[in-house]
Amino acid sequence: MTLSETAARVMTLAQDGQIEAARTLADDGLAGCADASLSDQSAFWYTVAVLEHVDQQPTAMVAAADRSIELAVAAGSDGWAANSRSLRAMAWIRQGQVERALLDLARSEVELAACDDAGLRCWAHTGLGYCYLEIRLYELAQPHFEAAARLDASPIPLPSARTIDLMNLAELHLRWADELERVVERDQTGSDPGFGDDETVDRHRAIGHAHAIDAVASARGVGAPSLLAGALAMELCSRPLRDAPTWLPQMRETFADPDHRDHQGTRAQIGGRLARALWSVGEHEHALTTARASADYARAAGDWQVAGSAQWLLVELEALAGVPGAAAGREYGRLLSRVLWQQRLSTLQGAKAALDVERLRRDTQIAQREAAEDPLTGIGNRRALTEALRAAAERFGEVAPDVGHRPWHSLLVIDLDGFKAINDLHGHVLGDEVLRAVAAALRGAARAEDVVVRLGGDEFVVLAQDADEAAGLALADRIAESISALSVPSPAGPITLRASVGVRTTSATIGLAELLDEADRAMYRVKASHAGGTVPTTRADDGLRGA
Repeated sequence: MTLSETAARVMTLAQDGQIEAARTLADDGLAGCADASLSDQSAFWYTVAVLEHVDQQPTAMVAAADRSIELAVAAGSDGWAANSRSLRAMAWIRQGQVERALLDLARSEVELAACDDAGLRCWAHTGLGYCYLEIRLYELAQPHFEAAARLDASPIPLPSARTIDLMNLAELHLRWADELERVVERDQTGSDPGFGDDETVDRHRAIGHAHAIDAVASARGVGAPSLLAGALAMELCSRPLRDAPTWLPQMRETFADPDHRDHQGTRAQIGGRLARALWSVGEHEHALTTARASADYARAAGDWQVAGSAQWLLVELEALAGVPGAAAGREYGRLLSRVLWQQRLSTLQGAKAALDVERLRRDTQIAQREAAEDPLTGIGNRRALTEALRAAAERFGEVAPDVGHRPWHSLLVIDLDGFKAINDLHGHVLGDEVLRAVAAALRGAARAEDVVVRLGGDEFVVLAQDADEAAGLALADRIAESISALSVPSPAGPITLRASVGVRTTSATIGLAELLDEADRAMYRVKASHAGGTVPTTRADDGLRGA
């Protein structure tokens, strides 16, 4: 199997509750993924984080998500970074660290906006919606789940992805309806001005029912028994309670379905709805027994909302049955539900504020990058060089370094020979292609830490910090050779290039402030030698290199 296929298999096994098999396969994948691209490695670590989530191991989940984020950032993949941050946010939520989760979610939102891969966007929407649903921010979860369902794409081949998207939408509206039912206190008109009314609850339940119907059809097409059991549970849970006598047999069958997975919580959900239905038809003892069993199943789901709903139903039915103390418990539960609703609204405002701050931070970063970036070639501009020289001066001082105390700095000025003729003969469009090719060659020849800029026209500069004279001259040779090796296609045939490269290194007499002028003069001496047909000197003290 390819790494992508292994990741898909790990996720499928995990979601089906086959944790040990998924973990064994994940270990095999990790052992062989070192040679894969950074993006593919990030994707696989994301899969491991999903496995840890299903296995309810939040600490391991954070570690896997951290690694995935690190690899995604190194690969320049906003999509995988967005997905992994939302997974890490879920781990924070499960550990009660909501503030940290909101920061991760805000950054994930901004990274999602910068991602153009449909599959990664779809999954990021799903992850964000899932986290917002976990902290009951229904208003924020809804647009993400809807976007994921519209995209219907996947970066890893996962046949169940569409079913999961539909089940997420159904669950969103059912949980929304359930919480509203717990907080609403009716007046004479049947409404509660502070929270909503029966019509609002019924509307969410109807929307959930429509998505659940689609999820059932999708699950049947995929052939995933556990997803089908969950989708059927949601579809039955969202039916009107007044029609309970007509679908009680089907609900009993679904509640007993062995294909439910404990971590999904769907058996607890269908059990709660079954208990309500049994009570409505007068089977009170059976309803209480089912409600208690549902509460037990809910504890295995690791989802406090599922457990909370199950416990609320149990105390509600016990109060109706006259169990001592249950009525007081129900009133306390209702009061607590209203307090939690107000806390939910505060968290909603916090989430929006965190997102505003993160968007501003990202906009500032983009503006700073664009201000220091040459728009034609994508490398730095004169401002970037000025800032790099200023930063080096602040850190190491303006004067030349003493050997063994301060690092050396080398600066290279590169000018293309005869570039004006290229523009005159082939036009500026092709001339721009040449400049972009040269910029790419410079990035390839320079070290990762070197500052590569275009001063203007066909003149480029490379600042190599912590590079002594020998290293600067070696870099100049690499650059000259890289440019000589270029061949840019044109209607008149391939265009080849030659560059004049001048290099200077800080010394006892040359500090950072003089470095650019000194290297520029060195470059012009190389250019003059090219024009005269002579071979430029390569003595270190002359700082000359030519292609």
